[in-house]
Amino acid sequence: RRGRGGKAWDLTQSALFVNFLAGNVSYRCTPWGMPLRTVFGWQRPCYLLGEGYVPTFKQLMEETNWDSYGVGNYEKCADCMVHCGFEATAVADSIRRPWRAAAVALFGVRTEGPMAPDISLENQRPAEYVFDENVAKLSEIREHEAQQRAEQRSTAA
Repeated sequence: RRGRGGKAWDLTQSALFVNFLAGNVSYRCTPWGMPLRTVFGWQRPCYLLGEGYVPTFKQLMEETNWDSYGVGNYEKCADCMVHCGFEATAVADSIRRPWRAAAVALFGVRTEGPMAPDISLENQRPAEYVFDENVAKLSEIREHEAQQRAEQRSTAA
């Protein structure tokens, strides 16, 4: 609801993504649908998990085990419904099933009634905690860069 009785902004996601958020359809994550590049490199598998970085887009796409991520595949992904993984899935669904997108556009998002079934978490792999490892790696990189700068200054003098 917008205006005086509600918030004064629109959601800027696709209609099918909002339909997914409402629980009307179950989607699988598409983590490569919205890649992120930072000063550390390409972040994988998505910007929420940040389980490592690679220097090239090719490495991101070819060396990331995409099938090991997503709801039902990885404990850290169990409750995720974030746009970086599911908006791309919704867009692909709108291309595969344009009638679904048309129905949501014409009739709106259903907010009452039964929800779509949840994806089973029975076979998901346990979470891996890699943050400390990434921080240590970054510290090594910074230390190496500082050593290189010091060497360059000493040879220039």
